[in-house]
Amino acid sequence: MIMRFQKFDLHTYNQTKDLPGGPVYAVVEEELADIEMITDDEGNPTRGGLIGYALAYALMAGFVGMMFYIL
Repeated sequence: MIMRFQKFDLHTYNQTKDLPGGPVYAVVEEELADIEMITDDEGNPTRGGLIGYALAYALMAGFVGMMFYIL
């Protein structure tokens, strides 16, 4: 699945902001890179990558748990 997001095109705006009719406003669409597990040369997940994923899931579970506790 490719995720895309839209953002304001500052490059076009900055080049055209001094035109007599006003600046040109543009929106560009960019793709987000997929999140992949960090692997070594043989394709095995690294220990740091596994620890990072475990911490990320623990933080996410803690955040969701706190939201249920607070609300």
